[in-house]
Amino acid sequence: MYRKMLVPLDTSDVAECVLDHVRDIAAARNVQEVVLFSVVVPAYLASMPEVVQSHVLEEADQERTKYATEYLENTKRSLNLSNSTVSTEIVRAEQPADAILDFIEKKGVDLVVMSSHGRTGLSRWFLGSVAEKITRSSPAPVLLVPSPACRIHA
Repeated sequence: MYRKMLVPLDTSDVAECVLDHVRDIAAARNVQEVVLFSVVVPAYLASMPEVVQSHVLEEADQERTKYATEYLENTKRSLNLSNSTVSTEIVRAEQPADAILDFIEKKGVDLVVMSSHGRTGLSRWFLGSVAEKITRSSPAPVLLVPSPACRIHA
């Protein structure tokens, strides 16, 4: 039933807590491909571009992409899935949720497994919720692991 599983990761411990679920589902459902996915948000969104020189922002983006690449490769090795192909994908985008949804639609994802950071109140409203947007808009089923469950298993 599930041929291609997408696992969005933001390099946080909370995001990583879904990996045990990924292992179990991939083994039980004979998933063909697991895609570890990360979105690199451009550095200019986290800075004041009128103050920071463009070459500094480019270097920051390169460092962030390098870090995400190393992170996903290490995560790929740690998954140690014997019956599934594990690939990695890094996308540079301003809106992580939109990048994830675009990948789901274009690449034929059958299942999304991701964590919720569990923000509430003003921080949730201000920061938005990638998990909520994915859950509401994904054409594929989404297994959303809440952050409290992650802390219990960590």
